[in-house]
Amino acid sequence: MPFAASRRVFLKMSMAGLLVPGSTFAQTELRSALQSGGHVIYFRHGATTWSGIDQIDWPRERQRLLSGLGVQQSEQIGEAFRSAGIPVGEVLASPFARCHDMAEIAFGRVEEQMELIGLLSDSAGRPARIHYLRDKLISPPAVGTNRIIVSHRSNIAEVAGVSLAEGEAVITRPTAQGFETQAQWMPEDWAQA
Repeated sequence: MPFAASRRVFLKMSMAGLLVPGSTFAQTELRSALQSGGHVIYFRHGATTWSGIDQIDWPRERQRLLSGLGVQQSEQIGEAFRSAGIPVGEVLASPFARCHDMAEIAFGRVEEQMELIGLLSDSAGRPARIHYLRDKLISPPAVGTNRIIVSHRSNIAEVAGVSLAEGEAVITRPTAQGFETQAQWMPEDWAQA
């Protein structure tokens, strides 16, 4: 099967132009870099049971939850990280059930952060939530690890200008100037890397 998400993979790695975006070689190089740590990987929660905006004060059973596909995506991502030996440090997530559950399924642990609730879910504190995410993208993770964030499309769109499908991730790396976006990967891309 051809690489389904090659249109979404774009690299800004400076290796004298040797990397072709979306190529297997580019994926292998990025996987190797991830194994060394130093990246922030932002996931939009996996596939859900319905579409729309819910509220954080709603009980779990009224919130958008991971669908069977969302659970499968989460398991696939976690297995790919373990198989590839990609070190995971902090695992931060929005307290919405779909984000918490994806982080827990994929990485076995999660630290909920109210600052990661969707920008569309609650307008109160919006500037502070934007600042929080920007700070997490520009701050290096613990040495030898990668920081994982599981949250919503609206947050990363505002801070990094990328739109993620359910289950998709954007891989970033802190730099002296802020952060750089290195790739966007769908859940199935992690197993192919």
